[in-house]
Amino acid sequence: MIFLRTHEADPDEVYRFLTRLVVPRPIAWISTVSPEGIKNLAPFSFFNAVCDEPPIVIVSISRRDDGRRKDTTDNILRTGEFVINLVSEELIDKVELTSEEFPPQVDEFMVAGLTPTESFCVKAPSVKEAKAWLECKLFKHEELFSYDLIFGLVLCIRAENLDYEHLKPVGRLSGRYCRLTEINTRAYSG
Repeated sequence: MIFLRTHEADPDEVYRFLTRLVVPRPIAWISTVSPEGIKNLAPFSFFNAVCDEPPIVIVSISRRDDGRRKDTTDNILRTGEFVINLVSEELIDKVELTSEEFPPQVDEFMVAGLTPTESFCVKAPSVKEAKAWLECKLFKHEELFSYDLIFGLVLCIRAENLDYEHLKPVGRLSGRYCRLTEINTRAYSG
């Protein structure tokens, strides 16, 4: 039996337990653009859908060690727009590259060799190599401890198709990735 009193534990240990038990976590590969026109791309696995009427998603973005906001958060708060690009199996290496911390003037699309493409409903670019996209407008921002909670109103949903065998979505299991294409035939109605 494993027992952890979170208020007494090291924060790294709490993180390790949470990310091993809240699984699989979807990945929001968020693309933004600064008011100055610099493109940004970074993955976040504290992400999920909140409701469908209206369609709202949430992403929790931690602050840097020195307390400053990450470029993704800055861009969203300054422009009010972002795109969540679906992460498929063949893009994992590119996602890893874009998870590194770069200065604000660095274009992660260029670093990862990805193609920014024009979005339909927002100014933030989409990742052309992705297979599905949620174009979002900032609905609400909340500060929670050293995190920025970004609620996005989904303005536009695009996908090559909705077949999981084609989309090949991945999630996070602790620090690793997992495939999500094995479907159980039992349906859950909740």
